[in-house]
Amino acid sequence: MTRFALAAFACLFAWTSSFAVTQAESNAPALKPYVANKIPPPSKDAKYVRSDGSILIAGNDLMVSYMQRLTALFRKYYPEYRFHMELQTSGLSVSGINSGKSALGPIARDVSFQERDAFSSRHGYELTDIQVGWDNTPDAEHQPPGKYPPGVWVNVKNPTPWLSMDDIAGIFTTGTGKGDYTFWGQLEGHEGPIGGNGADYAKREIHAYMPKLERLPILATMRYVLGGAPWSRRIEHLPMMEDVINAVANDPFGIGLIGWWPTDEGWDRAAELGDKVRFLPLSWDKHSRLSRGRVGDVYPLAGGLRFVVDKAPGKPLDPWLKEFLTLALSSEGQALIASMTVSNGFVPIDPKDVPRELAKLE
Repeated sequence: MTRFALAAFACLFAWTSSFAVTQAESNAPALKPYVANKIPPPSKDAKYVRSDGSILIAGNDLMVSYMQRLTALFRKYYPEYRFHMELQTSGLSVSGINSGKSALGPIARDVSFQERDAFSSRHGYELTDIQVGWDNTPDAEHQPPGKYPPGVWVNVKNPTPWLSMDDIAGIFTTGTGKGDYTFWGQLEGHEGPIGGNGADYAKREIHAYMPKLERLPILATMRYVLGGAPWSRRIEHLPMMEDVINAVANDPFGIGLIGWWPTDEGWDRAAELGDKVRFLPLSWDKHSRLSRGRVGDVYPLAGGLRFVVDKAPGKPLDPWLKEFLTLALSSEGQALIASMTVSNGFVPIDPKDVPRELAKLE
């Protein structure tokens, strides 16, 4: 795909280059600086220690640049440690720690139900999942090239200005306990743009589109943020991600949910469809801040930057591994993520959530 096509595609996805204030710059308590501790080297018997003494880390390709910087930061404190990274796909993140051949698994999405079950069925306990940031990836030309983050899309004729995550869950899943939405008029009050006074939209059925579930693991993990209920049977599952955008572009009553997908899928209709769809702003609930998915502005469907580790209940992590993750959650580690907001779309977690993540290491 040409640079011109990528630019047109980026316009379609409406990611702006204006920098927004990140969560780490809020009024939350200050993060603690990292303090190095004396730690023993990893056991030579550990499966993740290679024959040359380096530590193997296997996981997601979206985190290559971050992991290069984080391991370099760690080696400033512990220069004797060396790492070998195989960052190719998110599937390696869990399979690597499941086999013990990887020390930890960097992953830029939630762990799927199947991956969690695979780990717990083998070990008899749950994997430990530590979040250190968010991936809001606004740039079509970042590395790996052109993986757009999860998002909701509607036809440009749709008058609704935004929806909440409860609304999206009510459209795309069933059995949430809050009701399933089948008509546009159910989503707003009488005076809303698609409510009782919303002309034709209030009376029309919602046409929900998604790619086939086997196309993207992220679609399975997105059920977590939507509450975990099963996908609705009313969804029309289409073969490819671009088929979803095409369907929404040609259906005024359509709404599409897509996960990460690259720009090299062979879709050359960006310019044609760009003015027929729009990216839908979302909020966590009816009273929380609205996100338009701009740079640094965490969208509710954004993927988490995470590490998965094998930590048996009642047993401590390897000392170096605890220090590595503590560093990632320190003021230096979070500043590293903040430095990648414009270039990679990465955003630190809210400082008030850091103690929750640190507690998982104990």
